[in-house]
Amino acid sequence: MKRLLLADRREELLATLEVILRHWGYRVVACSRLASVEDLLRETEPDLLILGTSLTADPRLAPALTEAVRDGKRPLILLAEADVPAPVDLPHESLDVPVDLFALFRLIQPHLEKFPRRHLRLAIRLPGLLCAGESCHLAEILSLSSEGLFLRTCFRFEGENRLRVVLPLFGMKQELELEGRVLYRVEPTAGNHYLQGIGIEFTGLTDEARRQLRSFLESRFLGNLSDRPEGQHLG
Repeated sequence: MKRLLLADRREELLATLEVILRHWGYRVVACSRLASVEDLLRETEPDLLILGTSLTADPRLAPALTEAVRDGKRPLILLAEADVPAPVDLPHESLDVPVDLFALFRLIQPHLEKFPRRHLRLAIRLPGLLCAGESCHLAEILSLSSEGLFLRTCFRFEGENRLRVVLPLFGMKQELELEGRVLYRVEPTAGNHYLQGIGIEFTGLTDEARRQLRSFLESRFLGNLSDRPEGQHLG
């Protein structure tokens, strides 16, 4: 399991990011005190550093931090802070605050995953409609991102590569009708418990539709976290 060192003086931000990163399956060592960060940099070997800019700008941390990231030894992501310049002599990537959940996911994937994903995907169970031409059938959406989805359906739509999906955005009192192309089909077998479904990539998404999808995904993701015991401190 990959291990991260997460440090920032902003305790609410620190707590939120710790819960998110643990939910994604990573071991997280989180702290807000400069002395603790210095000790952890010298005594541990995390796979990724995510640090607040004001901590890294403190000259007392410079020797340990320089040693940790020198020659690309460990990747560093800086959490931006107003009026605090980044240490430009250190290789790093930057992440704005408030943190965009999708930007965070894109940044950490190449550093922590052998096969990094480009888009945050949420396991979900939503009713939907799958349409080809004038024919529409009920389906169950099992996985959703801002770029596509996977749904379970008993209809094969043989020969159809362009489909429409209608999905409800629960909690937002609206629904989206989106066009997409078939990326793959899953045939029912004993090995997949006779699951039959279709993976679809959205095409021609408007900026507004993408914004609505991202807002829905973020609210569902954070809602899932708040239901977990370790997420009770989230606002």
